Amino acid sequence: MSHTQLNEVGLGRVVGISGRDRSVDAASDPVVFGLKRSIWIQIGVVTVLFGALFWPNLRRLWDKTNPIYGEANWGHAMCIPFIGLYYLYVNREKLLSPDINEDASATVKIQRVWAMLAIALVLPLGLIRLELSRVFIPTAAAVAMILAVSLPLGLLKSSKPLLDRVDQHSAGWFGGFVIFFGIAVFQYGIFPGQNDFVKDFGMVVTLFGVVLALAGWGVMKVAWFPIAFLICGLPWPGLFYSQVAGPLQRLAANVAVWTLQLTGVEANAGGTKISMIGGNGQWRTLNVAEACAGMRSLMTFISVAAAVAFLSSRPLWQKIIVVLFAVPIAISCNVMRVSGQGLLDRYVSHSLSENFAHQFVGLMMLIPAFLLILLVGWILDQIFVEQIDRRFVAHAPKVISRTVAPAPSAVAAPAAPRRTLAESRANDPVAPTPPASAPAARPAPATPPPKPRPGSMGSIVPPPPSIRLAPRSGMPRKRPGENRSGENNSSNPPEGK
Repeated sequence: MSHTQLNEVGLGRVVGISGRDRSVDAASDPVVFGLKRSIWIQIGVVTVLFGALFWPNLRRLWDKTNPIYGEANWGHAMCIPFIGLYYLYVNREKLLSPDINEDASATVKIQRVWAMLAIALVLPLGLIRLELSRVFIPTAAAVAMILAVSLPLGLLKSSKPLLDRVDQHSAGWFGGFVIFFGIAVFQYGIFPGQNDFVKDFGMVVTLFGVVLALAGWGVMKVAWFPIAFLICGLPWPGLFYSQVAGPLQRLAANVAVWTLQLTGVEANAGGTKISMIGGNGQWRTLNVAEACAGMRSLMTFISVAAAVAFLSSRPLWQKIIVVLFAVPIAISCNVMRVSGQGLLDRYVSHSLSENFAHQFVGLMMLIPAFLLILLVGWILDQIFVEQIDRRFVAHAPKVISRTVAPAPSAVAAPAAPRRTLAESRANDPVAPTPPASAPAARPAPATPPPKPRPGSMGSIVPPPPSIRLAPRSGMPRKRPGENRSGENNSSNPPEGK
């Protein structure tokens, strides 16, 4: 599959349609929810085939995670697919018109192709790691030799056309490898692995390969998160669950004992059990069970943090930080819950702490946990500011626009058509037209007044009448040779007398 074809047809490429499908008349293939009806049919066929292949996994996951009769530790798993679908709906514009960057250099292409080739050759080695003597060692040696030879060959100029074709169709061949690898992981979970989590993980890997092979890298830039987010809804293996829950149980017991001692209650911890003096003055033993280890809240808070982070418009590294902070937030909230149960048992009622309050306090811990996740995002927004936007605002030119109202005459009267010199002379009755034989005389340029010599007042020559300035209002015009009082300083009689 080429990136050019993907960029032209968008999400329609998800089911393998080609350029000739564009000639289908809109009346025979109407658009439904942004896609053609034929595309929806093909997506439905792929979905049915995928569901038929992994039907045992889907049925087992429903029995274990449904909110009706499933396990309470994995009740949040039913919300994860809907959050993923909402994420796709929010980013639907990017899905319908994916952005493919094909302006990569030869060095970047060889690195990209070599990395995908390394992944395709190294990942299957994890499935045969137990067969060290017969299969694993020879296969690992062959993979290392192939990778060592392929990198320098890709740097040759003669291999550039082949490299371009391999990189152009990388979504197809690499997606096909991911599909087969996911099915192999699913088969390994059946035998010899015999692990339900491995089978479920193989199903998610296969879904990733299907979308990549049929839709391309442009769609996978958006669709990778909903697919990877499905892992948060997969139930963990029992042995791994117990290994993680054990340290969390002991941590919750120790912090609860420390909290009780701060409030004046004599208590001590022994493993996952808390020994304390009850309200009647007798010693009591509280057990921090595996259900109180915080595994349920841990997976729930990780899912909530991932939804809050990736539904925002922050950078990827900030989203990862928000998700990672969900782990200490979940552990701290569970410790607060266990400590609160101990205080409730000591100062209020033992029966109340075991029945209604036991479940109610666990639900109430969701509120501070959610607020703490939002607090982490707010702190990241306050500490890390995008410098690109700040520099753009600082150096942006200030444009001051002034609206000048046109003159009323210019608005009312339309613009007169331009006339030639001959038409203006013929139609103008005021200016007589000179005879054709006599050329028009140009007016003589105005002679500037001579500059007076310094110190001689009588040499001042008044300007010609055409450029003589008007007197100020309220002041009489002063004639030449007359002082301020109106007397004549010159011996010559005034003009006109």
